[in-house]
Amino acid sequence: MINIMCVKWGDKYSAEFVNKLFNMVEKNICGIPFMFYCYTDDGKDINPSVKIIPMQTDLTQYWPKLELFKLFRQGTNIFFDLDVVILQPMERLLSVKTRTVSILYSQWKEGFLLPHKKAKPENKYPTQYNSSIMKWQDNQGDEIYNYFQKNKDMILFKYRGIDRYLYHEPVQIDLLPTGIAYSYWKGAKYGKDTTPEKLRLDYEVCILNNGPKQNEVNSWVNNYWL
Repeated sequence: MINIMCVKWGDKYSAEFVNKLFNMVEKNICGIPFMFYCYTDDGKDINPSVKIIPMQTDLTQYWPKLELFKLFRQGTNIFFDLDVVILQPMERLLSVKTRTVSILYSQWKEGFLLPHKKAKPENKYPTQYNSSIMKWQDNQGDEIYNYFQKNKDMILFKYRGIDRYLYHEPVQIDLLPTGIAYSYWKGAKYGKDTTPEKLRLDYEVCILNNGPKQNEVNSWVNNYWL
């Protein structure tokens, strides 16, 4: 049994995103038994097959997903952001054996790691990590969660997002293998494969980060986001 989970906070994403993520997981999980959870402040209109975990935190925006490391401390756990499209059976992702929390390495961002001296605050701490997909076993997320709790005020003040926290603070992270996910808007690899909006069936997941989301594009995405 695998625990699959997502987070829906505020009104950026509707229940449709949760329901379609559930459908895509069910179709592409290679027959492995799973439970699907949504950690949310609003469970209205979410598929009854999704187990709702009411959000009980003062964290906002992207930060609530750190709570998952406290909530899921047994078994195999896989987290997805809601702006992902699963393209095919997730054999690579499902076969990964984690030593600690494992996340994506954003090869499409390579070359953007040196901010200008006058960079905006949100770009002051660049990162090549991407937590749109995270996988961990049992209590492997304890270090990340406990460090955050001990340094919460500093982290929330200093970083815009979890990816920057994980990249710049002394917590242990592993990287998922290449070939699992790419960016719809940035491509697969900086300088080599940068065509936006391209269907790449040699990958398992496409992430619509840094741009309009699934319900705002009219392309091949509509054939997979079902």
